[in-house]
Amino acid sequence: MKKNALYIKLEELRKKQEQIEAASKKRSGNTELLQFLVEIMPKALNAERCSIFIHDPVQQDVWLQCGTGLGEKEVSVPESGSLVGRVISSGNVIIENDMQSVVGTHDIIAMQTGFICRNSMCVPVRGVTTQRVTGAIQLLNKSHGKKFNNQDQQYLEKLAFLLQMNIENIFLRQELSRLSNQLKNKIEKLEQQLKPKKRHQ
Repeated sequence: MKKNALYIKLEELRKKQEQIEAASKKRSGNTELLQFLVEIMPKALNAERCSIFIHDPVQQDVWLQCGTGLGEKEVSVPESGSLVGRVISSGNVIIENDMQSVVGTHDIIAMQTGFICRNSMCVPVRGVTTQRVTGAIQLLNKSHGKKFNNQDQQYLEKLAFLLQMNIENIFLRQELSRLSNQLKNKIEKLEQQLKPKKRHQ
């Protein structure tokens, strides 16, 4: 490829990267709203904790966007072997009312955070523009030793539906960020090719 063509390609890539970064900022999602909801949902449904997870299909894991007493990406679980991962993979609601009799990722998280999970209800969140699952909402530990029921599930599924756009925006933001980094790497390689080579004296 001639040098002039490389310069043109480089400029095209820079413009694309700028467009992707601008789109990524627009698709930031309303994280303040999500944080507010994880604070009030445990009180509304008599549970100890609520968490909102985002699916990362490239890394094949699920990471925490926000949760009761936890920060962004403080928890990350694999698609396979975790309750949240199974919900995202299957697209089905899972209610597990005896977590202590099940060995899984929640035991590792318990060691990391000191939080013991007795029971859990997790619902998938589907995208607005596509029916693929972009995330999940999980409630942990129904209060007073009670179990999660159908009414809890209906409320959480309504919340998942209302948050579709917010969670899909965050899901797409990670894809845009990944694409932006790929373009950045391409730009750096082109810039290396365009640097004048040192002549040996």
